[in-house]
Amino acid sequence: MEKAAFIIFELLTILLFIACFWHAVGQKQGKVLELIFALIFGVFLEWMTIQQLEAYHYGEFFLMLDGAPVCIGLGWAVIIYSGMEFVKHLEMPDYARPFLVGMLALNLDLAMDAIAIRLGFWNWVIPLDWQWFGVPWGNFWAWYIVVVSYSGFLYWFRHLHKQRGSAWLRNTYPLFAFLSAVVILAITNYIFANVFAKTELVSAMSMLLIILAGGVIIYVVKPGLKIDAYVDKVILAVPLTFHAFFTVFGFAGGIYTALPILGVVGLTMFAVGLGIHLWPWWRNKRKPYGN
Repeated sequence: MEKAAFIIFELLTILLFIACFWHAVGQKQGKVLELIFALIFGVFLEWMTIQQLEAYHYGEFFLMLDGAPVCIGLGWAVIIYSGMEFVKHLEMPDYARPFLVGMLALNLDLAMDAIAIRLGFWNWVIPLDWQWFGVPWGNFWAWYIVVVSYSGFLYWFRHLHKQRGSAWLRNTYPLFAFLSAVVILAITNYIFANVFAKTELVSAMSMLLIILAGGVIIYVVKPGLKIDAYVDKVILAVPLTFHAFFTVFGFAGGIYTALPILGVVGLTMFAVGLGIHLWPWWRNKRKPYGN
């Protein structure tokens, strides 16, 4: 069962990346580079975090770079790409978009991380009955920082490129976003490990505080759908695939039977994630005929 999960997961991340790459090719200039650097960022951040914190280690995936699975980098890339492509359908200021992209990523991680460790994908240094079903609170803190920082720098450097019309920035802004996000991750990893992670309570409170701050920003700007918003099948496929995979193995592996609360969390996150991505479909369905 576990071996099959490893193989299927690696194949699915490769297929999702290919689909997103094809999707990016059809977008405006720069999207392909953004996706490629998101992949580089994903693999590098895993390698760097393993070296810097030694808080977890991975199982034996087929494709690995010095302990960091390539499929995890692919996962980071498609999650960030799909989140940014979804929020482009919303009316909201650019400064608030990264926080919503981060929330979409957390929707996935809350459902999948506790299942992944029980499938042997990765192992934390804490027991399975500690913190979030064996997942440190700091993991969610890091997920949020990773997604918000990389997407946020992309939005910022895109804006600079459009504002200045610089040819060299047009071709290099994803690189600058990658380098800037790496610096932020290194600093926050150090701060978390040496300040916030000293006690479980402070770790949990720091996670809640930073996520709550993003939630307040999203609430204040009140994002709404653009008139021409639609459900993009490729973008929908990313959260749908991840949620479906971990839901299936949560049931098939007996994990949800042993811990029913995990099943409740997983299915709730699945419903919430699917509902958010189907928002344009629901809006269009409710429109009166002839409008």
